[in-house]
Amino acid sequence: MESSSATAKRLLEAALAIIDRDGIDALTVRSLVAESGVSNGSVYHHVGSLDRVEAAAADEAIRAWSAAFLAALERGGYAAAAAADRTWSRAHPGLAALIERNGQRGELGPAARDFGIGLRAWLDSRRLAIDAPAQVVAAVLLGPLAELRRLEKATGRMTRKTDFEALEAAVINGLKSLGSNLEVQH
Repeated sequence: MESSSATAKRLLEAALAIIDRDGIDALTVRSLVAESGVSNGSVYHHVGSLDRVEAAAADEAIRAWSAAFLAALERGGYAAAAAADRTWSRAHPGLAALIERNGQRGELGPAARDFGIGLRAWLDSRRLAIDAPAQVVAAVLLGPLAELRRLEKATGRMTRKTDFEALEAAVINGLKSLGSNLEVQH
């Protein structure tokens, strides 16, 4: 007999596979049962609800995306991180859509907090955006990535390396302007 944690892990892996392959709306109890091989009752017993499975999948997706993003950021700066974001998002369109949707809803779990900690460490090591509000930093740093993904999808035009480099200069300048004396205007 499989342990409770092993069953929960199998359900999470099944949810990730369904969302990544077929999109967010394809995640149903029926698809989860078919993908994981567990019974209908086991879904509810081990994870509580479909919403909880989806939240866990979103958290795991953020964990995977942020690992790629932060490693590239550390290795090659913002241009490399932006390219890593594009690569990961194109490889995992369903999971990228889940992250985007949950972010818009403000439904972010522990992996988002961990990403923020890693990002803050990178910013601090470069003395960027000191004491700036997290939501402003996110808008400057992550907003352009969402727009690039949207434009690439709409136009079919891939972002070039020179585009990433120009974006890096703009984002770093934006982060530099977010000093410790930033005041939000109402």
